[in-house]
Amino acid sequence: MVVEKEDQSCKSKRVKIKKMQIMKSRTLYNYWILIQKMILYNLRIIFANKFIWFLASSVLFYIGLSIIYVSTNDVSRVDDLWGVFIFSGILLVSYPSVFGIQNDQDARTIEILFGIPNYRYKVWLVRIMLIFTITFLIMLVFTFLSSVLIVKFGVLNVTAQVMIPVLFLGMMAFMLSTVIRNGNGTAVVMIIFGLFFMILSDNLRKSQWNVFLNPYYLPYDVNEATWAIITLKNRITLITGTILFLLAALYNLQKREKFM
Repeated sequence: MVVEKEDQSCKSKRVKIKKMQIMKSRTLYNYWILIQKMILYNLRIIFANKFIWFLASSVLFYIGLSIIYVSTNDVSRVDDLWGVFIFSGILLVSYPSVFGIQNDQDARTIEILFGIPNYRYKVWLVRIMLIFTITFLIMLVFTFLSSVLIVKFGVLNVTAQVMIPVLFLGMMAFMLSTVIRNGNGTAVVMIIFGLFFMILSDNLRKSQWNVFLNPYYLPYDVNEATWAIITLKNRITLITGTILFLLAALYNLQKREKFM
């Protein structure tokens, strides 16, 4: 009798453990489904249901620019491809950063967002992270293809270096969109800033203030140690600017009445 009771108690414990495991697996599965739905919903708002076209245009831009670079230049080092990566990254991040708020206004969801507690962090900070995560993953594919097909280099290192100015410009666009509150107006202002940075890039080629600084291009009249210091200061400046733009954008988003 004692043995039978012990067997029954062991079986009941096993049943309880199995039920707990099933409940945990179901909970994790439900969380995973919820996260997937949240990501897909936010992507639809961010890209206004144009993500496929947006991705296709960026891929065509990368392929076309790579073919032009390879056919017109002797591409033997990674610094020869820097322009391809920079412009591809800017194209990827420009639309969602510039038109993100306007897409919410057009979809009439901005009033709903204002009703969510700490909506700036729960919604917009998550969206910004999604935008730059997707951009990083796509740029990782681009750099990997260039490393395999054109010239060999460290894919992760190059992608990280490219993302720093892309983050800076993308966050600047997002901050300006919270001030201008119109996608087309923000796009015009960003084009003006982009042209300004490009005009100054030649004069600031060896300066830490060059937004488009190519860390892999060593000027003939600068030694490696000095160039490493200039590059480090440039990256610190861009990262600091990115953080300041993010904080300014989140601060602007708390002024609800300006977006209504």
